[in-house]
Amino acid sequence: MGITRNRFRTFAVATALTAAALGATVLGDTIATADPSAEGSFLEEISLNNATLPGKKADEMVAAGYATCDHLRGGTSVLDEISAVETTYQFHQGVLFVSAATTNLCPGFAG
Repeated sequence: MGITRNRFRTFAVATALTAAALGATVLGDTIATADPSAEGSFLEEISLNNATLPGKKADEMVAAGYATCDHLRGGTSVLDEISAVETTYQFHQGVLFVSAATTNLCPGFAG
């Protein structure tokens, strides 16, 4: 059976995020502080990628993004976090949301 392009992309992103998260764990990661420019970049990225959380305001999405970072720092695997975001917010863009969070709000997890 062939892997569809979306599944392959999801797998590739999840693999990259997992590797980056493991690297951050090994190297140690500092506690992130709120950065308005990072938050704006996060909101812009999830908006451009159609990965905004249904029915949530900007501040709620930023809080969810920081919660994602906290979960990853606490040892949650990237794949489990993607699944949790999709289940919690009932949408199918968990990969893009988690990717945007790790890139902008907790860059120690981004590759």
